[in-house]
Amino acid sequence: MSNQDPDLDFRNPDALAEAKEGRRRDESVTGADGGPIDEEAMRAADGLTTTAAQDAAYREHLERGAHQKGEGAPNV
Repeated sequence: MSNQDPDLDFRNPDALAEAKEGRRRDESVTGADGGPIDEEAMRAADGLTTTAAQDAAYREHLERGAHQKGEGAPNV
């Protein structure tokens, strides 16, 4: 499945809108840059898989990040 349609990356339209607003806020910080979108790299990543250990580590990082309070993040 190709990730070219941005709606495929989000569970619902509200999540997509929230992500776009978050990126807009991030990019409004002086000197901040989300970087270019590399279409070729995105195509190359389609179909890549991870091991069970990588999946578990990623879930752990997500859970840990979900409980943080944004330490070090700029107030926007």
